[in-house]
Amino acid sequence: MVKSYEDALSEILSFISEQVPGPKPRELTENTTLRGDLRMHSDDAEKLMCRYFERFDVSAQNFDFEKYFPEEGEGIIGALLFGFLNRKRPKANPKPLTIAMLAHAASVGAWV
Repeated sequence: MVKSYEDALSEILSFISEQVPGPKPRELTENTTLRGDLRMHSDDAEKLMCRYFERFDVSAQNFDFEKYFPEEGEGIIGALLFGFLNRKRPKANPKPLTIAMLAHAASVGAWV
């Protein structure tokens, strides 16, 4: 169902407020990012995005989760492995995933 960006944004702001645990910025805006502002880790973000695609009936066909939350070889095993192999850890350069992006996709029904 196609809806206006403003309606989608209002619904997404409410959805994010309900779904994201812990402290949030003073005010959620369309420029709020999941990783930076809300300090979401990949596990929580993945769950949130699954709920988002289902609740707002957005096609996830073009959505690339790794673009926003790349695997970083986190944890002690990753640190030991890279240290043992005397290699530098690959640098992750995640793109920001904003509430505006979620609202836009919800307004058109697909990730673009």
